[in-house]
Amino acid sequence: MSQDIRIGMLGFGTVGTGTYRMLVDNREAITKKIGRGIDIAKIGIRDPKKERALDQSHFTTDLESIVTDPSIDVVVELIGGIDPAADLVEKALLNGKHVVTANKELIAKHGSRLVHLAKSKNLDLHYEAAVGGGIPLIQPLKHQLAGNDVIRMMGILNGTSNYILTKMEQEQADFADALKEAQAAGYAEADPTNDVDGIDTSYKISILASIAFGKQVPVENVFREGIRNIGITDIEYARSWGYKIKLVGVVDAIGKDAVCVRVHPSMIPGDHPLASVNGVYNALWLHGDFVGDVMFSGRGAGSDPTGSAVMGDLIDVGRNIVGGGSGSAIPYEAGMKVVPIDDVHSSFYLRLRVKDRPKTLGQISMVFGEYAISIAEMQMKTLPDNLGEIVFLTHRASERSFAQALREVENLEAVDQVAGVIRVEDKQ
Repeated sequence: MSQDIRIGMLGFGTVGTGTYRMLVDNREAITKKIGRGIDIAKIGIRDPKKERALDQSHFTTDLESIVTDPSIDVVVELIGGIDPAADLVEKALLNGKHVVTANKELIAKHGSRLVHLAKSKNLDLHYEAAVGGGIPLIQPLKHQLAGNDVIRMMGILNGTSNYILTKMEQEQADFADALKEAQAAGYAEADPTNDVDGIDTSYKISILASIAFGKQVPVENVFREGIRNIGITDIEYARSWGYKIKLVGVVDAIGKDAVCVRVHPSMIPGDHPLASVNGVYNALWLHGDFVGDVMFSGRGAGSDPTGSAVMGDLIDVGRNIVGGGSGSAIPYEAGMKVVPIDDVHSSFYLRLRVKDRPKTLGQISMVFGEYAISIAEMQMKTLPDNLGEIVFLTHRASERSFAQALREVENLEAVDQVAGVIRVEDKQ
């Protein structure tokens, strides 16, 4: 048999160990699928003192030596973040090496430039594992769905936040307790900011939007709002109206040349496919002009699912090497026009704590009327200390008009607190 394809791996954490284990366990099948064996020649690490299952002879702390080693065919980047990953990936490509990465931040911020570099060198740059873990999302958008104009995408792309919201819904746990459970189960980091504040989802949805529309969506132009302000009360009201609350990434096509990309909690109708995606599972729903509605769902993170996606990319690269073809990286341009969320129309959930006195509801209704916001549903209840709670579901209105109305409502003397605001996906 021909010489094995030599792999240099950067990083050996959760995803790296899953990738390595899959290669060892399924080596014979993987070799048959490629037509040549895979040899992980070097593994780059940053902390040599950390205990690992493999013998120390496998590892090096000289990461640059991997990307410049002329005997390495493919670099697998699993460090995460930008520094030093961006520099190492660029050097790997400049040194003629194919690259497989699971780095969502890198692709969200530098994907267009790096993919163009790979293409110019006739190399592969694959990143299926950067979005959705073991769920195939990148390849279907690049290939099977490429003939469609994507009208809309909406995804649950972060397992930690979905786990927390599921705990809150099913066990009436408050946010703090559900977060602690997620951390104890290993689903949330000690610092959960990237997950619960929507940063992780913003990287992933910007990548998906960039592929679907052929231009890089600047991640800084993605509207982002997390789940820290979601309470059990909001979840109960949502249930009473037939909705579930999920943190979603949303892409709307605005005309032919622009998109609106946003990350925020949404009330999802109970019969929508995304409503039944619970726990650490991820999912992407999209609507194409010819294919109609399509749904992908599965385990969105973790050692084995993400390692599976990495290995799938490695097999693609290996087949290309064995077949002698040029790199199959599909470039997309920079500079997608991203419309601000102010121009989007949506329905809204609004929960107000008010002073229990005459004319309060009338004052709020007058403000809504001034901004052409009409009420679809309403619930009211009395609270202690001469307070009351009023909860509204509005009909569709522009984000800008609703925000202006909300500022005026918040300043009404009768309004004690704006207790909750959530965007609502319309029932079909």
